[in-house]
Amino acid sequence: MKNLIEQLAIGALPNDFITVDEDLALIPFTSENFRNKREEPKRLNHALIAVTTAGHCNIKVNIKEYELEAPMLLTLMPGQIVEICEASINFEGYAIALSKRFIDIVNLPGWQQQYMNIYNNPVRELSPEIQGAMKVFFSILYHAAEDSENPFRLQVIENLIRVFYYGGLSKFHNLKDMQQGQKNSIVERFIELVRQHYRDERQIGFYADKLCITPKYLSKLVKENTGRSAGEWIENHVILDARAMLQSSDMTIQQIASSLNFPNQSFFGKYFKRATGLSPKQYRNQK
Repeated sequence: MKNLIEQLAIGALPNDFITVDEDLALIPFTSENFRNKREEPKRLNHALIAVTTAGHCNIKVNIKEYELEAPMLLTLMPGQIVEICEASINFEGYAIALSKRFIDIVNLPGWQQQYMNIYNNPVRELSPEIQGAMKVFFSILYHAAEDSENPFRLQVIENLIRVFYYGGLSKFHNLKDMQQGQKNSIVERFIELVRQHYRDERQIGFYADKLCITPKYLSKLVKENTGRSAGEWIENHVILDARAMLQSSDMTIQQIASSLNFPNQSFFGKYFKRATGLSPKQYRNQK
């Protein structure tokens, strides 16, 4: 469970959090878990569903700042960069972290197809009625995860997550339950490959070869299903990582260029300026 815990966008974990192997974490949290714990931005390898029940918190998702004013739902996807900026003294709520492997096991229909919807709109307001229903769901899930003596614990959790998805999350994010075809399967695999290789591979041809299709066809499929070209997906991951490091780390520009596998600082500077309109130095000074 250590790898999942280290990836959580929470400073100090509470004593009453529950984990199930490397796949699931249930975390009731308060402001004490964030205060006086300034964290550098983290790129998530898991999904995180959080409900705020009191107070407010400022959070950056992919460098964009959001204010969570309870009650709100925050849904984060694997691959997003997250940074907790500030939390009020009465801030509290609860979160569910799901590994990519567990999401695949549960096999939620339409999940990957709606990736961009949730990716671009991570925050939703909750009515008091919906907030109450979600609190009940979290309590049931928490007790199921707590029951380590139940030999069917994982199966119970899997089905509870399915209930939550069908009856709750899809509604909150205005998702449509659409069947996944072979084309969407290719797009899903492409996005996963980008998460794994964007620091080393920025050519569409690399990903097309991995998927055994032509670069032109890959670009067409990705554009049709996500609204972005394949090149934009790759560039977005690289630039988000670069912006996060420029904004919130003490790394030199040369070190950042090296970490993103650019041949030199000059090449990185041109790539960054083409995408953002600013040189890395200008961007860092501006922030």
